[in-house]
Order: sequence, then C-alpha cells, then structure tokens
Amino acid sequence: MLSPMRRVLWLGVLVLSGAVRAESPDSCYSGANDTLVDRTHGWLSRTLCWPSRWVDGFFEDPVRGSNEPASSRVRVTAEQVWRDDNDDAGDVDVDARVWLPSAERRLSLLFRNRDEEQDRDAPLARRPTGERDDGFRGALRWVIDRSDAMDLDLDAGVRSDLTTYTRLRYRRLYPLFNESAWLRYTQRLYWRDPKGWGSRSLFEVDRPLTPTTSLRFSSEVSYTEELNEEGLGMGLFQGVNLFKRLDHRSALDLGLAVGGYSKPGVVDNYRVYARYRRNVWRPWLFIEVEPFVLWPREQDYHGVNGVVLRLETLFGRLEG
Repeated sequence: MLSPMRRVLWLGVLVLSGAVRAESPDSCYSGANDTLVDRTHGWLSRTLCWPSRWVDGFFEDPVRGSNEPASSRVRVTAEQVWRDDNDDAGDVDVDARVWLPSAERRLSLLFRNRDEEQDRDAPLARRPTGERDDGFRGALRWVIDRSDAMDLDLDAGVRSDLTTYTRLRYRRLYPLFNESAWLRYTQRLYWRDPKGWGSRSLFEVDRPLTPTTSLRFSSEVSYTEELNEEGLGMGLFQGVNLFKRLDHRSALDLGLAVGGYSKPGVVDNYRVYARYRRNVWRPWLFIEVEPFVLWPREQDYHGVNGVVLRLETLFGRLEG
C-alpha cells in the first residue's frame, strides 16, 4: 500500500506527464457522431489535434496553463545558463496553485517568485537571460468562465515589496481549415504598481504533421506604458517551433524566434534553439537541455552561444 504522501506525488506526476492532464476529445472535436462519415471525420480531427494537445501537456506549465480545477499543484524548477560571453545566470523558480474549497471551483490562490509576464514559457521571454522582475508574489484567481475551448480569469495580487497588480486573461481555441489546424488566441490586460498598464496579444497556430510531430507558429504584440515612455512603441515577436515526440518519456522542441519593437522598427534579437525534455529516474522528475545561439542587437548581432540546463519536479493532489 502506498502512503498518502506517495499517492499525492504519484497523482501529481500523472498530471505533469499528461496521463491525467490530457484534454477531453471535445476540446479537439465538437462535431456530431451520428453517422459513419461523422465518426470518421471526428477520428481524423482528433488524430490531428491530439499531438498539439500533447505538446501543451508535456512542455507547458501545468500550474498556470489550465483552469481545470483538478488539483492543487506546486512546480519547482532549477535553471542554470552558460553563455560564451560570460553572461551566465542561475535561478530556482517555485510556482504553486491551491484551489479553495466551497468556492464552486472558481477561486484559487497562486504563489510564485517569477512574474508571469516574464515566464519562460511566454514567447517574449524565450531567451536565457534578460531583465527579470523577481520577488515573491501571491494572487487570488477568479475563474470567471470556463469551457472546453475557452477560459476567462482574473488575478489580483501583491508582491513582496507591497506593490499590487491585477491581470485579466482571455483564451480561446478555434479550429481552422476543417479542423486540420488550430488557432489559440490569448489576450492579457494587466496593471502593475508602479509600472502602469500593459497588454499582450498572442496568436498561436498549431498544425499537426504526424501523430508525433506538430508545427507551431506564434505571433505576439505587447504594449506597456514603459515601452511607450521609452519611445519603443510596441513589442513584437515572431516564432516557429517544431515539436517531435520521441517516445512516451521524451520530446524535442526546435525553435526559431525574432523579437523587436515597432519604433524605430528594429529587431532586438534573433534566436535559434533546441530544447530536449526527458522524464528521468522517477515519473515526477524531468530534465531539459537547451543549446541556443542568440544574436542580440546590443552586441551588434554577433552570435552568442550557450546552453540552458533545467531540473524540474511537480507535486500535486487530484480530487476525485
């Protein structure tokens, strides 16, 4: 018999690995299944959609990536960056989410030591180093509305320096081209004391190529009062990722990213990388190795080589 603590760990692992976190077929296909033609079309749609959903489950953050009230979770990630220009960095990130009882599964508490607008899974922050807004923060999340294809939630929180922030997020999944591709639209509006207002509009198009391979195109436009005051206009991002599932324990993400600003219309950096993620030793332990080449404008676009090493684990509890 497993002890209660061991059962908690195992359930948390299933969430991270995707065995429990896999979305329902309705999130990939919403048509009828009344006839053989409908059932065949539904099977093809799910076959094309599931590789993208598996990518989300394996690579993305299970603490913030979904509003499904399945569990309270904690993710701990240790990260070390080495660069040949000696701009090395190391960090340990902790993210926690606790669902509140007797709240109709609408309220949860969030605790983290990294700003979500600079999270490593956000496209604009997919570079090994950069300005970080570190410091402990806690927030209350209210899930305003939730369905298989849509999320609307509101966060209100405070940082360790006693400054406050609030953020409204809307996400929607749309089928494209007779459900052979999928568009995920995410809109964030936020206010941070004392930095003011900001917004991020993210468009991601997933095109599954095979049952184990998926292509993703990402475009993001961001606006903050800081960028406006600095005369940079809007932040712009373009990215392409090829995800390949190697086996049930490992996957590869090949990426190309370009970031810049609308004023004076310059590219701030180019970046290519290969992100290898693998489950090791225990089902709840993951490692990532990410070699990269970065061409930053601040260094006249001279290539900077580096590698990121991450060690990640997740603790969680599922209810029901």
